[in-house]
Amino acid sequence: MKDEKPPKNGTDVKTYAVIALGCSIGLSAVFCVVAAVNGYWIEFGICLAIAVVLFIVTCPLAYEGDVYECPHCGRKFRVNFYIVLFTNGKLKTSDDNGEQVKYAKLKCSDCGTKDLCKRL
Repeated sequence: MKDEKPPKNGTDVKTYAVIALGCSIGLSAVFCVVAAVNGYWIEFGICLAIAVVLFIVTCPLAYEGDVYECPHCGRKFRVNFYIVLFTNGKLKTSDDNGEQVKYAKLKCSDCGTKDLCKRL
């Protein structure tokens, strides 16, 4: 009898991809600083371009599939990741179980109120 492994879901692969891309952004930023300090401006430009492109690729992947809940009407909705990324109100708290709960100040698409919406 064979031991069957459970199938991998997309969340694990997505998480590993975001971590790998984040590390690549960090390395590119370090090389960018080293090149700037040493006066290698062409290498600086290349490293900066690589870091920006990787950041643009990583952001949608990191926020993909996030659902938020309006505290007023209870409606669950999705928003563009740029709105969440550049919102001026982000908050992390712990719930009763000790798990981290994330909030973002968003405008509800149903009732139109702008408040801290819980990420589900």
